[in-house]
Amino acid sequence: KPIVPSAPEKTTTKPTPVDPERAARVAAIEKPATSDPADDLYVYGFRLWQAKLYTEAEAPLKQVVAKYPTHRRASWAQNLLGRSYLDQGKPSLASHAFYDNYKNFPDGERAPDSLFYLAAALKRLGKTSTDVCKVYDELLDVYGTRISVTMKADVARNRTAEKCK
Repeated sequence: KPIVPSAPEKTTTKPTPVDPERAARVAAIEKPATSDPADDLYVYGFRLWQAKLYTEAEAPLKQVVAKYPTHRRASWAQNLLGRSYLDQGKPSLASHAFYDNYKNFPDGERAPDSLFYLAAALKRLGKTSTDVCKVYDELLDVYGTRISVTMKADVARNRTAEKCK
């Protein structure tokens, strides 16, 4: 089993003043409106993430997971939430998001990706190579036959860098 991340640090944030330029960037992101509200929320969150509006991407991604936990996009949203945290330099929050995706949606399409990025988050947290290697071992044990050739190569390269046995 992979290392279960420790509880994320509690942070208190002061309300930030609205940045008109950022608000305009958010307003420019198209919100899909199809017959699939879960997919629409995910796509909107993805578009925000793609525009590097990470904080704004969190709400729609969390809504997908909370409102539509049986939809295929729930795994995608939980994984992208972790990616968003990682991109913001918040590896503790990212590790929890990735682990939750693996634990709650083990058959989800993005569960393998979440284990891959969990290893990256643990590395950024300064965890030992042993801990990081355990996550790669789990990824290969559980999903080795389902992951892409590219991911297999990335895992092999990272395992070599970590000196995994």
